Amino acid sequence: MHPQRLFLSILIIVLLAACQTQEKVELDSPAPEERPEVSIKPLPEETRGDGDRLGGISLPVYPEDGKPLPGAEDIVELVLQQLTLRQKIGQRFITGFTGRKVNNSVVSVIEQGYVGGFMLTRSNIQSRPQVKVLVDELQAVARAHNPPIGLFIAVDQEGGRVSRLDLDTLTRFPAPYYWGEYQDPLYVEAAAYIIGREVLALGCNLNFAPVLDLYGQPDDSIVGDRSMGTNPVQVGERGVYYLYGAQRAGIAAVVKHFPGHGRTTVDSHHQLPVVDIDEKTLLNEDLLPFQMAIHHGAEAIMTAHILYPRIDPDFPVTLSTIFLRGLLRERLGFDGVIISDDIEMGALRSRYSPQEIVRYALNAGVDILLEYGTLDVLKLIDEVHTMVETGEISAEAIDEGARRVLLLKWKYGLL
Repeated sequence: MHPQRLFLSILIIVLLAACQTQEKVELDSPAPEERPEVSIKPLPEETRGDGDRLGGISLPVYPEDGKPLPGAEDIVELVLQQLTLRQKIGQRFITGFTGRKVNNSVVSVIEQGYVGGFMLTRSNIQSRPQVKVLVDELQAVARAHNPPIGLFIAVDQEGGRVSRLDLDTLTRFPAPYYWGEYQDPLYVEAAAYIIGREVLALGCNLNFAPVLDLYGQPDDSIVGDRSMGTNPVQVGERGVYYLYGAQRAGIAAVVKHFPGHGRTTVDSHHQLPVVDIDEKTLLNEDLLPFQMAIHHGAEAIMTAHILYPRIDPDFPVTLSTIFLRGLLRERLGFDGVIISDDIEMGALRSRYSPQEIVRYALNAGVDILLEYGTLDVLKLIDEVHTMVETGEISAEAIDEGARRVLLLKWKYGLL
């Protein structure tokens, strides 16, 4: 046999022998991503890790001189110690303004008021490039502070008729009521992710959604088709998946309207709704979606301006210690940020002065007061400062809320 052929024959025999004696190697498939099962049942008890909970966003805070990086609470405390009382109070307001550019009065509100953020409405919105420039200019003014603290830029982008960023170049989703027709929580998560990414791309970092109010039909009442349904468990599950989508997109979601606006068609923009149910009914029905959201990592909750006379006969929820400190904080265990609905709405303004609203709300446990800009926020900040000096509001209560606000800002890269 030719020497080359002999060599090739021997080589083939050796390779075949090696293959026969080699152990079979099983390749492990990557573990599927941990998520609740797709069903219309209560969510299982598992929780996601911190990376998933924050949607994988990066928070670049670097240690100095090789010192170990302190925890979030330590960073927040360091920032809090640098703030004056008036600055701490300012961080607890989200306000609004008219116009599509940053004018001198807006700069004054940021520089003098040290406000926590702004709420964008349709009067501020013309196009994607315009909104992006507007937000960048707002943040630049805030970042010039000492210490520099970024602004919450909030928007109502629920889908359907409540979509403040109603631009041709953004995705238009139907109202959330119709999302439930798919019987697929992953559709809700996908919708929340797309909405969140588009909003975030414009510089907004706080979205007042999802709506967890229960409602039985898709009409155009104050809740109506903004609700994700009438079944508490289904609404709760869809709300949780919404939170997952928003957090993956890197935007803070605000669950609303605690403890549920669905039992009344009275518009709290104009008058105070009164709901005559007992605490047991509220806990077993309307509050169930909020309990599920809290259990699965809700970071912010918006209050409803509703009076429940059989639970607190004296104050609507936004001003009620019974609801906010007692029910929401102590019984439901919520430790995130409580945001009021607009304090300029008729449900409150028809019964209380702005000073009374602010005092009652802060003492009840509201962390951020939302007002759309027709009130003088600088004057309100001054009045709260005076209330602290006279003992009507404690300095500890101001620190308590400011601490929560700053912690949420830290999570989303605003410190």
